[in-house]
Order: sequence, then structure tokens, then C-alpha cells
Amino acid sequence: MIQLFNHTPELSHYIYAVAFFLIVLGLLWGRFKAMHVFAAVVMALILSGFMGVKHIYATAVNPSILTVMALIALTGVLKKTLPFHRIGDVLGKSSKGFMIRTGLVTAALSGFINNTPVVALLIPILKSKAKEHNWPIGNYLMPLSFAAVAGGTITLIGTSTNLVLNGLMIENGIEGFKFWDFLIPGLYVTGAVLFTTVLIAPTVLKKTTEGPNAAKNEERQYTTELKVIPGGTMEGKTVKSAGLRNLNDLFLAEIYRNGAFISPVTPKMTLEANDTLFFTGALEEVNGLLDLFPKGLKTVEAKFEVDARHDLIEVLVPNNSDLIGRPLKQTNFRARYDAVIVGVQRGGQPIKGKIGRIALQAGDLLLLSAGVNFTARNERETPLITINQHKRTSTSPKGRGQYFLPGLLIIVGGALFLHWSLLLSVGLMLLLGIACGITHAEKLKREFNLELYALLILSVAFGSAVVEGGHAGFFIEQITLPSDASAGIVLLFLLTLLLTNFMTNVSAVAIAFPIAAAMMQHYQLGHLEVFLPVAFGASGSFLTPSSYQTHLMIMGPGNYSNKDFLKLGLPVLVMYSVAALWALL
Repeated sequence: MIQLFNHTPELSHYIYAVAFFLIVLGLLWGRFKAMHVFAAVVMALILSGFMGVKHIYATAVNPSILTVMALIALTGVLKKTLPFHRIGDVLGKSSKGFMIRTGLVTAALSGFINNTPVVALLIPILKSKAKEHNWPIGNYLMPLSFAAVAGGTITLIGTSTNLVLNGLMIENGIEGFKFWDFLIPGLYVTGAVLFTTVLIAPTVLKKTTEGPNAAKNEERQYTTELKVIPGGTMEGKTVKSAGLRNLNDLFLAEIYRNGAFISPVTPKMTLEANDTLFFTGALEEVNGLLDLFPKGLKTVEAKFEVDARHDLIEVLVPNNSDLIGRPLKQTNFRARYDAVIVGVQRGGQPIKGKIGRIALQAGDLLLLSAGVNFTARNERETPLITINQHKRTSTSPKGRGQYFLPGLLIIVGGALFLHWSLLLSVGLMLLLGIACGITHAEKLKREFNLELYALLILSVAFGSAVVEGGHAGFFIEQITLPSDASAGIVLLFLLTLLLTNFMTNVSAVAIAFPIAAAMMQHYQLGHLEVFLPVAFGASGSFLTPSSYQTHLMIMGPGNYSNKDFLKLGLPVLVMYSVAALWALL
């Protein structure tokens, strides 16, 4: 490595201070992915000789980081085998009881299973129940997501944030967490979040329409793109005579013809072969549109026809999907999923324009015309998260799969009595899943989130380098901290809480960790006294939909806005903070 600078300790302190603030600014700006921000700063430090590659090597095989990735893979196996579809039977029939039981079940599951698939599995159940009883679904989905966030604080494995922080501590010679260190404060904050959401969610999330029209009021709007079949029943007719003028809750917004958009569309306009018609309307109406004119309208391209259309369903694009950032026409979507995208919604609003040119983002809702092979192909690919209910082809494992749950219990027993490490236990569970035919190595490889793994490595490596060089300690000693250790810990908690609501939890932990390590030395405190507040501060993501993956997932189905998150999230955040500090100090 060429020495570009005279690496005096003082210069290194200031270089890392600049790097630290560049990371914070880059993450708060929001224009770049967290992985790219950390990669740019870490690479600059390595190339200039201020950071060693050894930190990257050591972090890549950090047991806590590997455990995070293994647990994510294991969750995909568990959701195929555990009877999640029976949860709806225990949620109750009264509105208040339904909300309470949903929160309790979600929090309990999230304490042991990655909360993203937990929320994904519960969304269709809640939608079905709400529709059955004419309840506004918006009253339940945000409390669902908040319960998942709070429940993740109950155990060490409840959220990746806890495991990443644990990895940072062990990597820097600090005693790590024990599995149940989070239990008591986790129960405090979970109780506070559930109490607050049950008490005020029905009021602050109240929509303009209630009662029998609640479900109708919350139907999501899509812009759907269909073509006029050459020689079909629509060609040569006017919009009015073709029956497209007075459709129930559907509106023909514009026509695309010969490279130009025609809008507004008049009743006397004549339809021509291969005209592309853009309809705006609610899901249920769009669902009937394809069947209403089977010989007059078709999906956008003939090559996109699926194998025996089964139904229109809604799916959500997860944050690890390889579809993100690419125009749809370049994704080979139909062949991969046996489905055609007929509508896209983002942030509660339909996206207009040609569907093939849309570049998807995490959290987008897709309206699919799905073929009979969609479910099987979706499991084979990086799965899209199904938002609405569809028929299950099987409710219990067959063949070798029936041995998975007994084998799982044996592994759990072995881990408890033989004191196996968490990584070894999860690894054995994944091998059991492969042996029982629940999953296979190629699928696990496809679902491996390389971007998340890179972010974990880079953020932990940066935090370790800051602590090892004593850079945070140098600046901590230059400023005036409160003389009372409890006041200092409160400030650390609030700083982490602020960061996590405007960037990813992992990023917030990576930034807060070196500060916490320096404060631990400054106040001569134990590791739990300092790092549990950091863990709980990093899990307090309630103010913005972008602060947590499950919030993005429920934003479209619940028809929420940023303002809705602020109205419920702020009081929940206050109660969460009070409960956490009460339990930790």
C-alpha cells in the first residue's frame, strides 16, 4: 500500500471524523443506498492506508453476521412448514379483540422469526378478516408492522440489529449479549407499543368513510394497460358503443396509438387494432375487466400470455428482489413467474405510462394476471410477497417434509442441552430443510441477499476500525459529557433513535457503536448498561415508512401516507422510548 499521508495518530483521528460525517450525510441524504455509502468511504480509507483490509476479512466470517444471513434463509424454510394459515382462526371476531390478538401474535412470532415474512404472511389474513367484517384495513396494518418491530426486541435473534451489534461487540473484545438479555426490556417496550396502538390507532388512522363503505373507501387504484385485439369485438367501435364509457368504478384515462398518447378520450373516438388502453380503477373492477371483454381486449403483448390465467392477485416487491431498478421489459418477468403485470402502484398511487418501461422499486405493489404455475415459480425465484389471499395447494408437508418439524425440535433440544452456538444450530436446521426436501441449495443461493451481506461487512468493519484506532474515544474526551452516566446514556439512546428513523437500523448501529464503546470507557460502565440502550434505540423505527422494510410493505395495502406514519408513529415512539429507558436505567 502506497503511503499517501504521514499517518500520525492525530491525523487519523480527524480523517475518521471526516469519514464518519460523510457516512452520516450520505445516509441522511437518501439518494444513495447504504451499502454504496459505506463502500465508498471504506474503500477510500483502505486505499489511503488509514484502514486495513484485515477488518474486511475478519468481519466477513464474523459468526453474528453469518447468523443474520442464516436466519433469513431459515425463515424462508419455516414459513413453508409452520401452520401460519391457521393464525386467522385465533384472532377473534370483535374489532378491538382482533387488534389485540394480532399484535400479541405478531410480537411473539417476531421475537424468534425474521419479521418481514411474518408481516407478509399476516397481511392477507388481516385483509380477509377486515373484508369479512367490513372493517377499514388501515386500522390494522400499521399496528401490525409496529408490533413486528417491537416484538423483535424481545430476544437476541428477534432482529438483525441485535445480532449486528453483538458481532461488533465480540469483534472488538467486548463481551457479547446472551440470548435472554433483551427479554425484560423487550417485554416493556412491546407492551407499551401494543397498548398505544390499540388505544389510539382507530382514532388517528380513521378514514373519511366508515361502516359498510369502509372496505370500498380503501380499495387501491391501479392504472391497467390493455390492448385492442385486431379483428376482435372492439376494433372499429367507438368508445361509447364498445361499452367502455360507463364502466363501474373504472375510467378509460388515455389511449396510446402510433407512438402518441391521446387524452382525454371522447365517447365518439373510434378504437383501432393494437390501441393500448389505459384504465384507472379499483382492484376488484380491474379483476373483472379482462373477463368482461375476452374477445376484445388482451394483455399488452401476445408473448406475455400466461398458461391458463388463474386470477388477478396483488404482490409486493421485496427489498432483496433482483427486479428493482430494471425496466420491466428487461426482466423476463412472464417466463420467470408465469404472470403478467397489468398494473403498478407506488406510495398509494397508480403509476401511469407504459408498464414495460417502469423501473420497479422496493415496496411497489404489482397487479398480476397469474397463471396456474405462478405459485411454484414464485417459490423458485426470489419470491414476490403475495398481498391478497389465494388458494393453498397444500396445507401440510408431504413425503420427507413431514420429518422436518420433529427434526427441528430435536435440534432445538440439542442446542439447549449441548450448548451449541446459534450459528451451528441454524446451520443444522438449514441442512435438515434440504434433507427433507423443503428447500435446496440452489434456491438458498438464489435467495442470498448479497447486498445486505456486503452492507453488514462494510458497516461492521468501519465500526471496528473506529474503535480499534481509538478515534471515537479521542473526540469523546474533547467534549463535555454529562457528569451523570445515566444522562449520557439517555443522550446515546436518543441519538441512535434519531438516526434509525432516517436510515437503516444496521447503519444506525454502525454509527452509534464506536460512540457507545468510547462512552463505556469514559463512564466505566458494563457492556449491557451501554449497548442495550443502543440496541433498543436502533429498533425504534416508527416515524417514517422508509425506516423499516415492514412499513414499506403495509404502506400500499393500507393506503397510508407519510403523514399517517407521523400521526401514529410519534406517540408510539414516545411511549416506546419511555418504556425502554424505564427498563434500562
